Amino acid sequence: MKHTSLIALGSVLIIGSVNVQAGDDWTWFAGMKDGYTAQPAVSLMFGMLDPDVDGADSGAITGIELSLNCPMLQPPTNRIRQQISYAKYDKSGVELTSIEANPHYVIETSPGLELGFGPGVGYVMAKSEGGALDDGAFALQLGASAHYTGMGPLFIGAEARYQVTTDFDGIDDNINNFRVALKVGYSF
Repeated sequence: MKHTSLIALGSVLIIGSVNVQAGDDWTWFAGMKDGYTAQPAVSLMFGMLDPDVDGADSGAITGIELSLNCPMLQPPTNRIRQQISYAKYDKSGVELTSIEANPHYVIETSPGLELGFGPGVGYVMAKSEGGALDDGAFALQLGASAHYTGMGPLFIGAEARYQVTTDFDGIDDNINNFRVALKVGYSF
């Protein structure tokens, strides 16, 4: 299951990268330019997380996300959306709390339907019953998303992402994980 999802994620990234244009026309510090609009949105996330932790099973995650047009960099066509999220997993005696920033290069494939992909950085806090885990780690991730925005200010979406974490102090396992989530949100 995990390998099939990673292959699908990689395929979306490869197909999407065909539309990325040369860097000459990109706008740096877009938030300081005339005509920039942040178009902020808030969404609730619900999904499943599969951690690479001994004894931890796949389980539900919940979270909240704030997204906006990236104020640092915008391409000549399409756009980059900065997604800042907070998500929580608690199952099998393992609790993971993740704070992430994920810029996605977003392509409107048809009116109201957007596909996105991109890297991200994060910080994961982990705790377990008995105290075997009680630490935090920095993370890198790669993800893909889809959003349908044709409902006025309301939107629905989905995402998949794989996260790789640094070693925890004194523990051999990383807290790498794979997540899929649905999003329900409101654009301002």
